[in-house]
Amino acid sequence: MRRRRLVAALATIPLLVAVPAAAGTGTRPGGGWSHAHGDAGHTGYQPVTGGLTPATVTGLHDGWRVAGAPHGKLVAAGGALYLPASEQGTVRIRKLDARTGRDLPFGVRARLWLGTPAAVDDTIVTVASDGPGRDELRAYSPTGAERWRAPMPGDAPADDLAVHNGLVFVGGGWKCRYTCEYTRFRAYRLTDGTLAWEQDVAGDAQYEAPAVAGDTLIWPMRDATGTRSVAFDAATGSPRWSVPTGGGLYQVAVTEDALYTIEGDQVCARHAGSGGARWCRGDLGYLTVALAPQRADAHDTPAVLYAGSGDTIRALDPADGRTLWSAPVRGEARTITAGGGLVFAQLWSPRETRIAALDASDGRVLHDRVLSREGIFGTVVPAYGRLFAVDPYQAVLALEP
Repeated sequence: MRRRRLVAALATIPLLVAVPAAAGTGTRPGGGWSHAHGDAGHTGYQPVTGGLTPATVTGLHDGWRVAGAPHGKLVAAGGALYLPASEQGTVRIRKLDARTGRDLPFGVRARLWLGTPAAVDDTIVTVASDGPGRDELRAYSPTGAERWRAPMPGDAPADDLAVHNGLVFVGGGWKCRYTCEYTRFRAYRLTDGTLAWEQDVAGDAQYEAPAVAGDTLIWPMRDATGTRSVAFDAATGSPRWSVPTGGGLYQVAVTEDALYTIEGDQVCARHAGSGGARWCRGDLGYLTVALAPQRADAHDTPAVLYAGSGDTIRALDPADGRTLWSAPVRGEARTITAGGGLVFAQLWSPRETRIAALDASDGRVLHDRVLSREGIFGTVVPAYGRLFAVDPYQAVLALEP
């Protein structure tokens, strides 16, 4: 998200130390979180939540809190959390022990910007900038040892990415003023950073990450005519289809056979193969989506689309968009994730930000608490039997059952 760079460049808040961790809960660790929204398709689904269940989430309490200046979304891998943070005029990727919140050695820094990383196949990959014209895609080991760098030429390189089937997908704008005349999309090999393919497309890549599942790569774009979803063959970069969307395009989640989008104030389902509409509904002004099985103990249960709108979270049938349940919550659901029979949301209002956990089967609110009085929305990540929340430019919090 290029617009985040301006904020990060001004944020020079020193990072503070972690509050001592509470005693261990004894929950069995489980489940990483490889991308900013769970997986390369950005479905927000966590298949392994460890000790987080509908029975235990009612007892969530503070495990640890790390104060500082996180400016991105965290990923989880190998029992650790990785997230960008501002520090005394520079930025670094901070690595925290997921159990204790303790800082772990990593040492990855940049002068201007570090994008939200992805953690795939024992590799941490991120977009880094040391200044204008000095943007790179970089890969590191879990200890911070550099594996490779790949220059990213262009007027306005994006910093959101996705990793799938051994390829890292990232884009950058050319001939840019406020928007870019065209975008060059690239796929780099995760093993060594060599270029696998590149493709130029007229228009400006939106401020959302690419989403990929199966062999379909989706990128939100905009130009003078409006916004659209653009699809590519993920392996070759060959364009497949381009579909205009009305009223803006704000989120894309992709499965092997479908994509789900926030288009204006509507939530829509489309065919991944053609981009053709399956259904749309705009009855509440939707803001965010996540996709997950409804019950963790029933693998044949049809997937459910969870959509946030106003002070409401709804479970929708992905096949036709009909409502399965609708639950009132205490704020706008700006982030939704799901797994382990639970739906997690970060709820925003002008006066505060809250965290809520709902029963995925019926929408009952099982846990609700204030995260921040600042009214800034961030992220929630279920991993390793804990629920992690990022309060931007303030702190990272771990909740334990």
